Amino acid sequence: MSVVVDSENSAAKVSSAEPSVGSWFIKRRDLLIVLGVALLARVSYWVLVTPSYSPDSDAAQYVDLARNIVNGHGYAMTFPQLELHPTAFRPPGYPYLLAAVFKVFGVNNGVGAGRMLSLVCGLVAIALVYVLVRRISTPLAALVAGFCMALYPPLLANDTVLLTEALSLALLAGVMLALVVRRWPIAALLCGMLVLTRASAQYLVLVLALWVLWQLGWKRALGFLAIVATVVSPWIIRNQMQLGSALYVTSNGFNLAGTYSPAARESQRFVDPVIDDRFTQFRWAQFNEADWQNQLQAFAIDDLKAHPGQVPGVLYRNAQHLFEITPKFNEWAENADGRNLDFRNSTLVLFYVITVVGVFGLVLARRDPRALLVSAVGAYFVLGSLALVSPPRLRSPFDMCCCIGVGLAVQWVVVRRGTGREALA
Repeated sequence: MSVVVDSENSAAKVSSAEPSVGSWFIKRRDLLIVLGVALLARVSYWVLVTPSYSPDSDAAQYVDLARNIVNGHGYAMTFPQLELHPTAFRPPGYPYLLAAVFKVFGVNNGVGAGRMLSLVCGLVAIALVYVLVRRISTPLAALVAGFCMALYPPLLANDTVLLTEALSLALLAGVMLALVVRRWPIAALLCGMLVLTRASAQYLVLVLALWVLWQLGWKRALGFLAIVATVVSPWIIRNQMQLGSALYVTSNGFNLAGTYSPAARESQRFVDPVIDDRFTQFRWAQFNEADWQNQLQAFAIDDLKAHPGQVPGVLYRNAQHLFEITPKFNEWAENADGRNLDFRNSTLVLFYVITVVGVFGLVLARRDPRALLVSAVGAYFVLGSLALVSPPRLRSPFDMCCCIGVGLAVQWVVVRRGTGREALA
């Protein structure tokens, strides 16, 4: 009898242990499916839509920076001067990561390796968004948001080119997830890395610090700011030592003058202060990048003070670009960013659908501080693009937030129909 009992107990132990063998995969089955679909979509886009991609414009500058780092020239490039020089025109996060990839796979294989880096970063962003939405809502909402991120054409296009979007979205999703789970030191660390990766994130720190103040108290808010400052400060010190000015990036003046200046008002669009002949008074200043930045910034601010009425026109034009009201205005920027215009045109309707549904979902969840954090992040990047420059790729944080909103909207519909109460519980 004792043998039978022991056998039954042993069998029971074996049977009880069997689910644990695959429990890791069972618990993460939906996430793994989402990532599998995302990987397939990105590889297909790479092979079928943009097989001959070559870095241009901003991407070409990132490649030059990474190559110069690998070749021992430091963080340097020729633009906006005529010779190689230490620069702060771009934040350093992505170029240094790209340089590490070049170091491993070789500079000659840099484009393919760089595209793979973006693909991996895109998958990381999708995984983090899935986990974030599960924290905010339900597994169903997370699954929908994950699939939306996996298949959304604007995000798909960003994940196969040599630009900062994929990496910055992964960092941004990590920041929001860390804040939602109350890991504010980790959020601060990731936020500092985000600031060193994406120039438009430089003031996001204040928005996030306000959320920490609201939810976690003033001590943690101050700690959040202190950690971010600690992460970013080496870059600022480096700029003081090599450029003679403790600035963040020298592109601030470039963007301001390109948007707010007599030339921009005359042209009714963004103008390039480097190549436009109407900026000849700043040509000698280009050979001192810090002075060039400061002069352009002061020039733009003076023009804004003298002509404040230009702001509504800038906001209106940028809204046309950002929200695809007049898609033809974006063709030059889309080409420069390595996007396939035929693919963009055939899938553009999805942008309008995802944006409307996503914003609707975020509005529905506005009373949840966690969803409000997502909305605040999306609004911050939209306002920044409306005020300065607005090529569609810079909309990617807003696109990510809309994908999260789509998941929340679908969950709301399911619950409202009375079929999702069990899942909600």
